[in-house]
Amino acid sequence: MSYISNDGIEYESYEAYCNSDDLDLDIVGVMLATGRRTPQNEYEKELLAEIEQMKKEGKGIEFPFN
Repeated sequence: MSYISNDGIEYESYEAYCNSDDLDLDIVGVMLATGRRTPQNEYEKELLAEIEQMKKEGKGIEFPFN
């Protein structure tokens, strides 16, 4: 089943959309924080570790959308 993003881009699935290389960084952060994205590179692995640490400490996580 395919998935079409709000930008009108068609992906082979929602999972493919979540792990796409063409997502904005703020959306990548949200996808990582909610467990919908697998880290795609070292930066994303570090970002996910930071997000998980913040959750463990009970801190809120905010993603500023432009």
